[in-house]
Formats: sequence, C-alpha cells, structure tokens
Amino acid sequence: MKMELKVTYLSGEEVEVVAVVPDFIAWERHSKRKISDFANAVGMEDLAFLAHSVLNRTTKVKPFEGWINEVEGIEPSDDDPKATK
Repeated sequence: MKMELKVTYLSGEEVEVVAVVPDFIAWERHSKRKISDFANAVGMEDLAFLAHSVLNRTTKVKPFEGWINEVEGIEPSDDDPKATK
C-alpha cells in the first residue's frame, strides 16, 4: 500500500511524498485505528501525520507540532490515480 501526498508550506514550497507501510503502521499506532478505517474516515490530521511520518523517516523534520505550524495544506497528489479527494 502507498499513498502520494502533496505538502504545501506557508512559504509556497511544495513537496511530494509517498507514504508506505512504515508510515501506515505509525499512523495505526498513533490513531489506534486499523488501516481499513483509513479509507472510510480520513481527516486532515491523518494526512498530516502520514506526510510528517514520511518526511521524518526520510529527511528528519521538526517534531509534528512545530512542523504542522509551517504547513498551509496537505492533499492527495494529482499524480496518484488511487487517491480520493
């Protein structure tokens, strides 16, 4: 399973990330929900957590609360044909 996300920062910078199994497992542990719940009830915090997980795993960003204050928006990438908006 994977999901492509586009993160737009307040600075205008855009970053595309791909959430994969380690990120979804981290999300399950954080949210105390199963991945089967993700498709039915995905919220902004869910997308933000996934994006942060990818960025933290690959580039080491600020802790979630500090990082999210720099984010303008997060959405499924247009390049992801399986993404739902």
